[in-house]
Amino acid sequence: MSFSGKKFRRTGGSNLDDFFKESNAPEQYKRMLCSNAPTWCYTMLDPQTLQLEVLADSCHMKYIFTLGVEQELVKVDGGKAYMTFTLEGDNVLKQRIRKPNGTIAYFRREFYERSAIMTITTEGPDVRKAHIFYEVVD
Repeated sequence: MSFSGKKFRRTGGSNLDDFFKESNAPEQYKRMLCSNAPTWCYTMLDPQTLQLEVLADSCHMKYIFTLGVEQELVKVDGGKAYMTFTLEGDNVLKQRIRKPNGTIAYFRREFYERSAIMTITTEGPDVRKAHIFYEVVD
């Protein structure tokens, strides 16, 4: 995978204010996505297992997922969500997050040699979309 083991840091975004204004995303999640501080690293441990690490000044989170399998995740606020990661080709990582109330968000990460773009889309009567831009850090 072209992205495996590389560390990415946010460089900017588009439509984030409107996106988060209309969504019910937790404040901590909004800060993490809109901050330049966190570094994200996705590593393929084997052909079906993905490790996600989030490194920030105040926390270090590590999750391991099996591709194509919905897994429960206990969020920082104690709530639960259900995530499924899938791989499309060598450079696109898709993530589906389903909350217990039925709302679904889609995250599409497209990786390039030295950058990545994450597109976030929510379902519902008013489909909302935002983009976050990343660069590789050494």
